[in-house]
Amino acid sequence: MAAADTTSTDWVQWPSNHRQDSLDSSLPRNIAWTTNTTDYDSILYGPIVDYSFRNLDTLPDCLKLTPRPGFRQYQYTEDKKLKSCSLRLSNNRLCDLSGLNQLIGILFVEPTRLFWIDLSFNSFPIIDPVLIQCSNLQILNLHGNQISELFQMDKLATLPHMRSLTMHGNPVELMKGYRSYIVGTIPQLKSLDYSFITKQDRSIAAVLKSFTRHKHPARRKYK
Repeated sequence: MAAADTTSTDWVQWPSNHRQDSLDSSLPRNIAWTTNTTDYDSILYGPIVDYSFRNLDTLPDCLKLTPRPGFRQYQYTEDKKLKSCSLRLSNNRLCDLSGLNQLIGILFVEPTRLFWIDLSFNSFPIIDPVLIQCSNLQILNLHGNQISELFQMDKLATLPHMRSLTMHGNPVELMKGYRSYIVGTIPQLKSLDYSFITKQDRSIAAVLKSFTRHKHPARRKYK
């Protein structure tokens, strides 16, 4: 895709058919559609900001490093903010997400638009509640961590746009009813562990949810 012309002043109202046909289903739907299209594309479709394989112990360590180069060059604003909505932090030594909001606020020109984050192959023992604050999050990779409790999935139920989740390679994957519990807990999901959620998956999840409703206390609330 050609580099965006950020000096353009052509502002348009996107027609409804263009909205549906031109945007992938994994992209945020609640972003205002009246926008400068070149700026919108350069931010939403910007290259993944990649801090994988950097031996990170904490998120602030990212600020001491530059993102890994990829096939596409990073695009920056005049104040050195990255035009992107996706972040890769996989294959590090992270065990919590302290400072995530500060990090994306420093890195991204539009931090509230973050919709894709890869936290795979770290050492997270829980799903950090800070992820709930990423209200446009749609794709979350958490495979290859140390999460061992099914109720941790309850936190993600509050993310209205969540579409794809990976949890395989965590101890929780070995628990009975793992897939059905997640499908029933996060009904907005379309894909779990890179496998499309079928009608049968949803039916089984509904039966399990009904069966266990009276056997367990109400779900924990997360803010």
